[in-house]
Amino acid sequence: MLQYEFMQRALLAGVLVSIMTSLAGNFLVLKRFSQMGDSLSHTAIVGVAAALLFNFSPTIGAIISTVGFAIVLEYFKSRFKRFEEVSLALVSITALGLASVLFGILKSSSNLMSFLFGSIVTIGNEDVWIILAVCLVTVTFIAMFRKKLIFATFDEVSAKVSGINTKLLDFSLNIISATIIAVSLKIVGGLLISSLLVFPTAIAMRFAKNFKYLQIGSLLISLFAILAGLSASYYIDIPPGGATVLTFVIIFFIIELINITRKRTVAKTFK
Repeated sequence: MLQYEFMQRALLAGVLVSIMTSLAGNFLVLKRFSQMGDSLSHTAIVGVAAALLFNFSPTIGAIISTVGFAIVLEYFKSRFKRFEEVSLALVSITALGLASVLFGILKSSSNLMSFLFGSIVTIGNEDVWIILAVCLVTVTFIAMFRKKLIFATFDEVSAKVSGINTKLLDFSLNIISATIIAVSLKIVGGLLISSLLVFPTAIAMRFAKNFKYLQIGSLLISLFAILAGLSASYYIDIPPGGATVLTFVIIFFIIELINITRKRTVAKTFK
């Protein structure tokens, strides 16, 4: 499998994507922003469709689109302070409306399908370099502001009182998350990209005792699922996005089975 250059690029890109999606996903899920990934994934498809229509880089189009809509999302959130989920719905619906119009103009495109469901064959050197750059920015941002992010995630009111600009922190995290979604499209596809932000953390929450273990656990889970998805895509010829999501589901139920078995064992011990 690794004798082919496209698989080498795909695996490298997959590792980088798993690192940044798990790191950003930890904070998004704990801050209850998990639906943001789903909303912004729709906006990324708009950027891809526009890029294919006007003949420029789909990855760049996705980045511009997701970042632009992330800024619009922040505006909507400021207008619906007590009903922030409304802002997610507005962005998602708007993106789907634009995408449907662009799809109608495009009529059909094989390239578009690779962005919807992922395709390891279409990952080029340019994509790897862009993903690497975004990964470095993500890791640097989280390393620099880790303590503030954790503080604001678990106690936003106290974080504000202590002088932390939580709005700027949330805005920065949202912009980075939007960029992550845009550059990860070819790995799992726009329709399933939110799974990389949500599933690893959701699974790790079932066994992690603290935030440190949550980060480590979600990273390992994300790495395994993406590598399994890419391998399945190569050997079975199925979309890597679907294979990755199914791997997440299998891991989740295995963890659940282990937890149920452990509880029953403990209950029998104390009888």
